[in-house]
Amino acid sequence: MRRMNVLALSGLVALGVAAMAVPHRPASADTGFRVVDETGRPIAGAAVRTGAPGPGLLRHFVAADGYYPAVHTARAGEALADVVLVARAPERRLLVFAGDAMLARRYFEPRAGEPVLVRRDRIAEDGRRLLAHVRPYLELADVASVNLETQLSSAPLTDRLPKSVTFWSPAELAGLLQESGVDYVALGNNHTFDYGDEGVAATLEALAGTTLGHSGMGHDEATARAPYRTAVDGSPYAFLSYVGWAGTFEPSQVAAGEKGGAALGNGPVFREDLGALDAGTVTVLQHHSGLEYAEEPALTERTALMTAIDAGADVVIGHHAHVLQGLDVYRDRLVAYSMGNFLFDQYFPSTQLGMLLYVWMDGDTLHRAEVVPLDINGYVPTPATGSYRYAVLNRVARLSYLNGLCLEPSGAHAAYRSTSACGRNAVAAPDGTGVPLALWQAGASPLSPVRVDGGDRQYRVGIDLMPRGDFETAGLYGTSDRTWLGADGTRIRVAADGKDSAALHVTAPGGETVRTGMKVFERAYRPSTPATLSGRVRADGAVEVRFLLQRRRPDDRLADALLDGPVEEIGRIVPDGNWAAFSFDHALPRVSTRSVRLLIEVTGTEEAGGRVSLDDLAWVEWRTPWIDAARGTAPPAFGTHLQTRPRP
Repeated sequence: MRRMNVLALSGLVALGVAAMAVPHRPASADTGFRVVDETGRPIAGAAVRTGAPGPGLLRHFVAADGYYPAVHTARAGEALADVVLVARAPERRLLVFAGDAMLARRYFEPRAGEPVLVRRDRIAEDGRRLLAHVRPYLELADVASVNLETQLSSAPLTDRLPKSVTFWSPAELAGLLQESGVDYVALGNNHTFDYGDEGVAATLEALAGTTLGHSGMGHDEATARAPYRTAVDGSPYAFLSYVGWAGTFEPSQVAAGEKGGAALGNGPVFREDLGALDAGTVTVLQHHSGLEYAEEPALTERTALMTAIDAGADVVIGHHAHVLQGLDVYRDRLVAYSMGNFLFDQYFPSTQLGMLLYVWMDGDTLHRAEVVPLDINGYVPTPATGSYRYAVLNRVARLSYLNGLCLEPSGAHAAYRSTSACGRNAVAAPDGTGVPLALWQAGASPLSPVRVDGGDRQYRVGIDLMPRGDFETAGLYGTSDRTWLGADGTRIRVAADGKDSAALHVTAPGGETVRTGMKVFERAYRPSTPATLSGRVRADGAVEVRFLLQRRRPDDRLADALLDGPVEEIGRIVPDGNWAAFSFDHALPRVSTRSVRLLIEVTGTEEAGGRVSLDDLAWVEWRTPWIDAARGTAPPAFGTHLQTRPRP
């Protein structure tokens, strides 16, 4: 449980003693944002201490007497909304939830050409670096929770279940999570029995060496289903964790009778386990189910989480999709359908948008929820900034809106409260070029549905399948780029272009063709959907640039698809020495495709060849048809990109 001494770890004690003497300015020229309460009124005496967690980054520690402190991270010069602080109250507690966590596979043995993140003889040292950037956020919680989707062991585990994917993580991960501010780990998932009882014993031994609470896995069904009970500043809490299916292999992954495994959760189990808790206990139930990489929860997952609330749960949290899904409120109880990844080594672009979820509870009553956007950059959880921050918040806001929930800005975050209302934005039309316009750059709130007032025009809204296309996340927090082919090679590099911006630079000798692009495929896309590839390009020398769409067919092995999967040309351009915008419309594959990626081929067309620079790439999957922009005639739509045209 978090106590006031934790503030020293975040540097907030110094803030409270020294910086609090500096009067708060409601429209500070130093921060560019106000500090307000939940009614929007400036907080007298609020103070902000700003540090630099990396080049071009600012981290704001915000505090005021009688309020929960907050941390917000942004790029230098990035505009933030008012930072809302939540007042402390007698029964109010702050819970923080994170997504899936493990420390295995590519952390130790990365893909070819990528640096090692964790050395076997330096696990604690390297692991601390991985979690250092989110530690200030976790430490603010009264209880912080992570879905530990792995078994733990100090020695290699060998009793592997007959599954296609298994992994185990070093026992040190338990201590690393505790050091980073985590209090509880949910174990009810499909990887917590990957190595059978051998792994269960090793995991429980590793956790016993820490103060971490846990539930959801055990040597038998009774212990697997037993909740973790604790008192948070005198208030009783119970944390339960379950997996949603038994698996098709033998032995199954779930505990049954005297057999060990993960707790299997369903309606009767929820009613029995929640019914056994003492009256007045605040109950948090986490459920691992649904479909991987799905944008919206499967009906089985949605039903299970609502059934848990019917059975008495006060907060329900979903996992397993490895991508972010929306928030919901059912019977005045908060539902988070999928928290996505937290500390995980997946390389699909959509699995790298992450979040922390802050939940303030007044006893068993929801007071407020706040989304802290994360960038799982090169498998490292970091605060999301710039356009990547917007991509995270837009996704959560868009999917929550489908559930009838509206989010509103709070500094670098997005918040839900019972009085939240979706505003209506009138977004000015671009200059007629037809190039998609990033709404966050247009000054519109990223958390409200978009409608264009443009008279005799039409518009459509889409989302970006390639949110790292501005290259600004490359190298942030010392991370290594794992997105672009050859980004660390001699011919292709990500470097500053002299305008406080990063760009992709590709050198092609005369008569040779150099291929770059997305290193891996993206699974999360909608088949048979209109799309647009856009960006800016310039060249030094004589080069031609071709843009290609590559498909991975359903039965292709990944290595084979990366090497020779079917390719079709989207467009080509012969750039000159000036930056110029380009845009190519095309359609995403209709059938026989498992995943897609963008490739770029640069050919030196004369003897000396040349170098091409690319920036602000966007691969937009349109989510609406063309809509008349006349006021009041079209339903609202969320998106990261907007395109307009004259009405035919």
